Amino acid sequence: MGSNGSGNPILGVLLACIIASIVLAIIGFVLRGRGSLATSRAALIWAIITILPLFGAGFFMFSKHSVEQATGVTRSGVNEPGVKGAP
Repeated sequence: MGSNGSGNPILGVLLACIIASIVLAIIGFVLRGRGSLATSRAALIWAIITILPLFGAGFFMFSKHSVEQATGVTRSGVNEPGVKGAP
């Protein structure tokens, strides 16, 4: 079963996507200050681009979890060994 430690690769992907979203937001503020995002349509498109990495992280986490459940690595309703209710 997976762990929640710092060695978990999914946490690295999540952190990278959050950082990418923050960087895109900062770039958006800079572009807005320079007048490149003056219209509301351009600003809306940039806002959507800014949150796309977060949806990508969510999709990656969901798909990884679904694959682990489908292959039997994790099972619904079963806790880690040593926890009450575990086999």
